[in-house]
Amino acid sequence: MQRWWLLGLLITPLLVQAGGMEPPQVDGRAMEVGATRHQGTLWRFVRFNTETDYPCLRFEAIDPDHGWQISARQDVCDIAVSDGEVVDFRDTAYTGFSAIGFNRELGGFEFDVEYIRRTAPGEQRLACSLPVTQDGRFGKLTCR
Repeated sequence: MQRWWLLGLLITPLLVQAGGMEPPQVDGRAMEVGATRHQGTLWRFVRFNTETDYPCLRFEAIDPDHGWQISARQDVCDIAVSDGEVVDFRDTAYTGFSAIGFNRELGGFEFDVEYIRRTAPGEQRLACSLPVTQDGRFGKLTCR
């Protein structure tokens, strides 16, 4: 009886591999993932560890009618601040994302970003929004 159990354990990985099922690849820098359905599209965000070489926030549109493929992607690795300057999160002393969520009334994502520049004292905080379109695309990112 014990031999059948052992045989089952040995054959299972072969059956899974032969069936074309591969485990999903997840970036090791990912800290948080969230998703919601809106207007027939699955909208997902991935928050990466800001203490790595990729301190970014990724937004994706996933099309269920086309094999759940990613139809649009937008990475937020920098933002334009009020004085027209661009703050690149890969060149800050600290960056953090919080309150990430999908706002159905807005029709898009909202999130807060906090950062400390390497060359200026004090933490800065901005509220950002990223609208989505009905055809599964992203609009213009705005932060204030």
